[in-house]
Amino acid sequence: MDMQDAAPVAGIGGCLATLLALAAPYVLISEPGTGLTVYYASGPLGAAGIGFLAALLVVVFLSGKQGRTAPDTVAGIAVVASFGLFVLTLLWALSVDPTNVLSFPASARWMTGHRWILLACSALVPVAGAAYVWAVLR
Repeated sequence: MDMQDAAPVAGIGGCLATLLALAAPYVLISEPGTGLTVYYASGPLGAAGIGFLAALLVVVFLSGKQGRTAPDTVAGIAVVASFGLFVLTLLWALSVDPTNVLSFPASARWMTGHRWILLACSALVPVAGAAYVWAVLR
């Protein structure tokens, strides 16, 4: 498989993994009053900014994969926006109050690592964006 075809697929996969990890607590924690709103409101833009950029990048990578936009344009947008996604996720993960994370019920102890899983998922996206730039410009 050609890198110019594989990199957008990897970027889409990283974005979808980020979106799934972002939505997982809403699906898996059923107890009311768990503090999810406070958890997701942390950081400069909150988790909503992460979800927005991840969804936007799916569209960007798809436009490159399907050839709807010039590959060099898509590659430039993808690498800048994906780096922004990672930085925004990092800022959010570092600004989450640890006492809020520890306040979740015992059945949701996995939430102590949730923000780092989300950060790892978002880290896949700039790697794919950089690979796409490399494939387009070589």
